[in-house]
Amino acid sequence: MPRILIRIVALQLLAAGTSLSFASLAFAGATAVSNPGGTIAVGVSTSGNTGGASGSTGSAPAGSGGTAGKQSGGGSGSSGRTCTTTSLALNDQVGPPPGVTAPGGWYTITCSGGSLPNTSVTLWISSSSPAPSTPTVPSVSPQQVAQQAENSLQLPAPTLYFDPPGAAVVNLPTWLWIDPSIWHSYSVSASVGSVTATATAVPISVRWSMGDGNDVTCAGPGAVYHLSLPASQQSTSCSYTYRLTSLGQPSPDGDPDQGAFPVTATVSWSVSWSAQGASGGGSLPGLTTTSGTSLRVEQVESVNS
Repeated sequence: MPRILIRIVALQLLAAGTSLSFASLAFAGATAVSNPGGTIAVGVSTSGNTGGASGSTGSAPAGSGGTAGKQSGGGSGSSGRTCTTTSLALNDQVGPPPGVTAPGGWYTITCSGGSLPNTSVTLWISSSSPAPSTPTVPSVSPQQVAQQAENSLQLPAPTLYFDPPGAAVVNLPTWLWIDPSIWHSYSVSASVGSVTATATAVPISVRWSMGDGNDVTCAGPGAVYHLSLPASQQSTSCSYTYRLTSLGQPSPDGDPDQGAFPVTATVSWSVSWSAQGASGGGSLPGLTTTSGTSLRVEQVESVNS
């Protein structure tokens, strides 16, 4: 914007009794605030009462002097006076007026109606001025929504079972299993806007840490040993045979004769996701749940008769 035009406009406004500054605007009963979106919402104030909100935004034809931008309809207050503002996008290339360093843009504000004369002014309005703005919804991917769902999954911890119960025996296979009722899929859904993603966890294996330095991995929860059935009618693929007693190991109750191995069972879960309202799906990082207990291992001596 040529400096001479700024001065002419300022002189015209001062002649009409209008107070003008580049930092703030007091303009024929109108108040203006900057909008980071590129337009200015103008409301009319009368006796300290703020006027209506700005109207809808639309395209405006090129203005005089090669200016072009967007025009926003202003609201009206009790004075019946309305204002419109036009963003002068081409003039922004000239930069701010001398002595002004704050970022902003050039705007033409025109007010008409009511008991006051029609007025128009071209100003540099700082974009750092506080102004109401419409919150925007952050962009999120369906996979991010699915990860939120995965974070909400509450998977059960395993309950450990053994046979023989109470204490294992050296060189005798010990059956291992967890509560089979937890061995199924678990799903949780999360929504952001119109996108809903579902995370599904499926158990795939159980890793038993036997406390003597060895591990056993079982593909399922393990077979339940039924005391009511003959041993010949039962079998399992999930068992472990201790070669040493737990004597000398830490004891849960402090009794040195009750030393036990710390045993843990860790369930590994595979997690997948699918989406509604958007395309996508696939795998998510796996999860684990763990529980532990103590297991005594005894040496049983046979006596020849």
